[in-house]
Amino acid sequence: MTEATTAPKAKKTVKAKPAAKKKAAAPKAAPKKTQTPIELAQGIITELTRANFEETVETAKAVLKSGDIRAALELQNEFIRASLKRNLDAAREINEIAVSAVREASAPYTAKFTDAFEKFRAA
Repeated sequence: MTEATTAPKAKKTVKAKPAAKKKAAAPKAAPKKTQTPIELAQGIITELTRANFEETVETAKAVLKSGDIRAALELQNEFIRASLKRNLDAAREINEIAVSAVREASAPYTAKFTDAFEKFRAA
């Protein structure tokens, strides 16, 4: 007889039923954290830097592949126009954020100053 047939048969063990899986509590939705004006501006600047870098690399590749000096100059002119527009748009966004932040920060003082001025004027 072979070893496989002579070995005593192992008892079948009854597998314990797996414990009921606890449903993982769904992660509570984190309260929406509003970004501070600095974080907003930082995000705009980061995105602007990334876009400018990628556009610079793509333009450089296209200029190097162009065989004509006029085509290369036109590519560079398009890049400058697009870059200037993108930078100005970002500057406008950052300016709006800054103006809004100053208005929010000064609102309580503005109200108090207005009340004090009205009282002074009435006297």
